[in-house]
Amino acid sequence: MTVGLATALVVGLALVAAPNQSATAASPPGASAQAGADNGARTSTPTTKKKHKKSRGLRALRRAKSQAGDPYSYGANGPHAYDCSGLTQWVYKKLGHKLPHSSSAQVGHTFKVKKPRKGDLVFFYGSGGVYHVGIYAGKRDGRRWVWHAPGSGKAVTKDPIWTDSYFIRRVKYKKH
Repeated sequence: MTVGLATALVVGLALVAAPNQSATAASPPGASAQAGADNGARTSTPTTKKKHKKSRGLRALRRAKSQAGDPYSYGANGPHAYDCSGLTQWVYKKLGHKLPHSSSAQVGHTFKVKKPRKGDLVFFYGSGGVYHVGIYAGKRDGRRWVWHAPGSGKAVTKDPIWTDSYFIRRVKYKKH
């Protein structure tokens, strides 16, 4: 009785899904209702592949890396020279987010996180407050790394974090 009911249900569903098919051509359970039907009346739907969308953080990291070797210049915010906050400002501008051109002011556009992710901002501080900012590049060989514009006479580069006087925060995104 149960097998007969299940078969009737499958045939009935196949007829509802593909009304031009005969009951004898019904698809077995688990198969597509249109798999065996090619009677010309079938409408084709294009297959859509899901595009792998990179996270904002990875896109930020990729942008920072693309500027490797560009010279440091006080007050510069790209695209061919940067100071530290100019680099982070330029990177996030490319992602559609406005940051001020000051490392200490950029703190106000971020929020505290428990687990940092690549692309977060790394703020360095001393007795005078925040003095430098870079983009978190992840952990390797037990060390945390940062993309940044280090200072006069140097270029945008990736370096290991050199001090314990830093904190990592994530840029706030507005919900649309």
